[in-house]
Amino acid sequence: MIARSKLTLLIGALWIAELTGSFETAMILAALKKLIEEFGDPALVGWLITGYLIVGAAIAAVVGRLGDMYGRRQTLVTVLAIGAIGSLISALSENFGVLLAGRLMQGVTGAILPLSIGLVHENLGKDRAPMAIGLMISGASIGTAAGLIVGGMIVDQFNWHGIFFASALLCSVSAVSIICFVPKSVRQLAGPAVDWISGLAFAPGVALVLIYFSTGKDWGWTSSWSLGTLALGLALIAWWLYRSLSSANPLIAVRSFGNRTIAIGGAVTALVSMSTLQISVFFSLLLQAPKWTVAGLGLTATMAGLAKLPSNISSVFAGPLGGWLAGRGGGRNALVIGGLITTTGWVLALLDTSSFTIVVAELIVISFGATMLFSVAPTIIAHASPPGRISEISGMLTVIRQLFLGIGAQMVTTLLAVDVVTKGTETYPSPYAYQLTIIAIIALCGLAILVAFALPRTLQTKDSK
Repeated sequence: MIARSKLTLLIGALWIAELTGSFETAMILAALKKLIEEFGDPALVGWLITGYLIVGAAIAAVVGRLGDMYGRRQTLVTVLAIGAIGSLISALSENFGVLLAGRLMQGVTGAILPLSIGLVHENLGKDRAPMAIGLMISGASIGTAAGLIVGGMIVDQFNWHGIFFASALLCSVSAVSIICFVPKSVRQLAGPAVDWISGLAFAPGVALVLIYFSTGKDWGWTSSWSLGTLALGLALIAWWLYRSLSSANPLIAVRSFGNRTIAIGGAVTALVSMSTLQISVFFSLLLQAPKWTVAGLGLTATMAGLAKLPSNISSVFAGPLGGWLAGRGGGRNALVIGGLITTTGWVLALLDTSSFTIVVAELIVISFGATMLFSVAPTIIAHASPPGRISEISGMLTVIRQLFLGIGAQMVTTLLAVDVVTKGTETYPSPYAYQLTIIAIIALCGLAILVAFALPRTLQTKDSK
């Protein structure tokens, strides 16, 4: 186990890595307007967001498993190197095809979190891991804020190429930090031969399902292309499930979700992703809707982004708090408390969203609870996972989160379209539509709290009685 004197440097290096991943996710939002102006097609530019997320979700578990087998530190450095190369390709691109290719390479950084969680357990042990994971995940809030604000400043002062140079620099700094301050991982290749074929269908299957939920609105949910994509994705996942369950040592072990703690942690993650993690989608629409809709505040996109800044900053403390509660009071208590906090924020939003100040306060409450949930779920799942599969199973949590984020986004946009108000050619959700959406989110948050009660009172390990 790592000495206490080196603990800060190790957590700091992983914190920078998590900040880098969040920065890459958020930075593209700051450049959307410029990119649309240059390439002239919002739907095409949207693939810089969609493609990045799909790649990250599809490969997180696979890369996590490779890290478990061949060394998590070495794999994480490789992931960051690929991210840096992809960033440079996008930064130097002169056409959209090359830009998108580089952006898709950046998508491999979706594996940063599961690899980092595995490294925390590998070096700190189960007793110190919960707090350390909470501290590490707090970097996500800073990375998101930096992506939006610093990314916006770079775009305004230079051009969209600049954000990709910044991303390449961050990836490089992060990789050097990992090499310098994180001990080299030991390979874990003992046991039966790995069934590599069992993992071949997983990533493309997940990618196709995510493509359906990401593009169904544009393609048409019942079009032949959409349904064919979904059917093929589900068929590949079904084959993967069969092969994984029948293999002695599958690349990705779906049978791990037979563990109660892992299964419940995954279920809570799915419900939270569909509900409270829709915060950006919901409040971006609400804040920018014209005042004549009665529900909207009529803010600019810049002001809407700044409204989220205080919650990003306050959420830095939520991750460590979630880890502290999980380590001392058990994962169940931490999840329930985080769920109650975020649900309270949504209840307040149901009662009043009439001013900028009120919405900012509600965003702080919602984000604080959501960040606690985001840090606790990986903690309890990692504790329940076999030591040799921590990054792989944590990667599965990333897949679940991204899949249900897409489903939740479709749920939110559908509910907001239930009742609309119109002025000339402009159409926006009505106050009733916003209220209906919040009620649905509150219901899902409540269900997540109830599911969390099925967890053991204290954190369990694979070897716990």
